[in-house]
Amino acid sequence: MKILIIIGGFFPGVKFGGPPVSVNNFCTLMQDDECYIVTKNHDMGETEPYKDIKPGWNDRGNCIVKYLSDSEYCYKGFTEAINEVAPDVLYLQSLFADCIVPCLMRAKKNNIPVLLAPRGELCPGAMNKKYKKLPYISFLRASGLVRDISFQYTSQDELEGIRKYFGKVNRCYFLTNVPSMPSENYDHPEKKPGEAKLVFISRIVPKKNLRKAIDLIAGIRGKLTFDIYGPIEDYDYWDECLRAVKELPNSIKVSYKGTVGQGEAAKTFANYDCFVFPTLSENYGHVIAESLSAGCPVLVSDQTPWDFNEFENAGTAIPIEEFRQWVETLQSIVDSDTTKMLNRRLAAIDYFNSKVQFDKLRRRYLKALLELTNSNMTRLDVDGHV
Repeated sequence: MKILIIIGGFFPGVKFGGPPVSVNNFCTLMQDDECYIVTKNHDMGETEPYKDIKPGWNDRGNCIVKYLSDSEYCYKGFTEAINEVAPDVLYLQSLFADCIVPCLMRAKKNNIPVLLAPRGELCPGAMNKKYKKLPYISFLRASGLVRDISFQYTSQDELEGIRKYFGKVNRCYFLTNVPSMPSENYDHPEKKPGEAKLVFISRIVPKKNLRKAIDLIAGIRGKLTFDIYGPIEDYDYWDECLRAVKELPNSIKVSYKGTVGQGEAAKTFANYDCFVFPTLSENYGHVIAESLSAGCPVLVSDQTPWDFNEFENAGTAIPIEEFRQWVETLQSIVDSDTTKMLNRRLAAIDYFNSKVQFDKLRRRYLKALLELTNSNMTRLDVDGHV
């Protein structure tokens, strides 16, 4: 099966957050099939093309990628790629990206089945600025471009969003994002009671709620290291966070460590005692999966699909407004000794392994993709186009 994925940003870029990770992991999961990707040739906020890429198709091992300039990333460029690949399925990675309308137009003209992953864009926490988004959604519905496409959802909130804004759609498939496969066992630092190494890895934007994490650690007793990783996308928000850092006591050392390279997230998490992530909304949260896989417990908001009901030592999901519970939970991690910390780390790994079953996940994706291609052929037969 040939699968063509259209996504605005992909590796070797480091500033696009979770979607490139999800797509790369999907290609690894589906490596028995043929995965092609069309993407832009530069990182977010940059104009300089990536080094070590060539015109045309680039073989990355688990996928074949075509990198386009901004001027090429258009209807003509997508048409050329579609004609070159002749895909069985077109897999789109956003609802609001600038590539969606031209891709849907081309897919409709070529009778190619489409699977669209909104990537959390229709979840309640992400549907701000509706005055801009609702006219666009109305256009998509009125144009008929989404009439025969299928949607991927990864949570109940996302399914409800799809139904709310698009009504009855062709098909909706529950397909969780593909986490990174653990590649090694990690060494972890010794844990002393009253000390902790905390980490935040995500894009620096209000939605990820770094400012809340800074406010939380201000109320913790003990000697703390808090390292921040991720691309700075909103500099006004980053300045706000820096002002909050200046108000922290001397017992808390905060450092900005830049971005994490491709494939380095789990290795980075292994160096810390807790991932503090009071995000406002995640339809999946690859960083959460990578933290757990590396044995780094997670303290996260309840606005993600991750709960810890059966693995309470692995982490805690807390409503954002429950400030006292956040502080108390984080304080218990700071007060842990090496033995208690080891139990937490093992629970994190066990939770990841119980949550993620790669063979089962691959079968689910394959079943959905085969249904798409088969139903498309049936529809074409009925409509008399073949």
